[in-house]
Amino acid sequence: MLDSSANRIAAWIACALCWAVAPAAPAETVTLSPAADTTLYETTPNNNLGATPNVIAGTTAGNAGQPYRNRALIRFDIADRIPAGAVITSASLTLTVVRIPSVPADSTFELHRLFKSWGEGNKDTNAGQQATTGEATWLSRFFLLPGWTTPGGNPGADFSTNASAATFVTGLGSYTFDSGSNLIADLQFWLDNTNTDFGWMLVSQDEATPSTARRFASREDPVNAPTLAIEFVPPPLIGEVSLQNTNLTFHFNVEAGYNYAVEYADAFPATDWLVLTNYEAKLTSFEASVTHSLEAIPGRYYRLSRVPCNCR
Repeated sequence: MLDSSANRIAAWIACALCWAVAPAAPAETVTLSPAADTTLYETTPNNNLGATPNVIAGTTAGNAGQPYRNRALIRFDIADRIPAGAVITSASLTLTVVRIPSVPADSTFELHRLFKSWGEGNKDTNAGQQATTGEATWLSRFFLLPGWTTPGGNPGADFSTNASAATFVTGLGSYTFDSGSNLIADLQFWLDNTNTDFGWMLVSQDEATPSTARRFASREDPVNAPTLAIEFVPPPLIGEVSLQNTNLTFHFNVEAGYNYAVEYADAFPATDWLVLTNYEAKLTSFEASVTHSLEAIPGRYYRLSRVPCNCR
């Protein structure tokens, strides 16, 4: 059965305006650079660090005052490079540590999906500068208002309590947050709901321990900027369309492991789509052929949708 809440982006055909498109392509990979990143800086809670060549996450050593927390924000424009209706199958985020405390404490760093939007800002010194209108700080999502639910962001309100991915960080060098179900789910959600793509918050799992702070290269670093590699299966496409007498026939590739539905409507936009046929998930791919009578129908629209099978 198809999940009715799944994003159902498809190839469309009207019998009065038929066209042919290429069959579905194999999995593709893209590598994205951040669209925005910045630091929430508890030391000076009204400062913005949006244009610095690094972002900070973790807790300071406390050499010049009490230890202070830092949390980094990073966002990628998923829909800019991946077509609507695609299925994301794997992903990995690579960050590079460019500075550590003199006596570092190692910790695990986590990514948490953000629920709310924020402004990157343009302040470019290591400690940041006083924020101006619309810039993220420890206190504000967009200086001066609106603020975070609590300073630095509140788990459950401003960002997810569940980690999307995690990795143990020690010294300088590159670290990868590997593909997992939560990370993939974030990306798929953002692709299917583009107005919710607010990115991740990067936090140390051990914020209570001083010297866990790390500076990670930001998108302003020309050498070590973050990269997000995503593998996806492009959306299904209808191809090889033909019209003989009153019968419309079209073909498409049914890929292994996916459920497919072919639906039609006699008007567009459509409020109700009628199921023409379904294809349950198979172990191997094959080419499907669908024929439908258009007799006495002035115009008809078709859509092809695909969702992964939770096969057991």
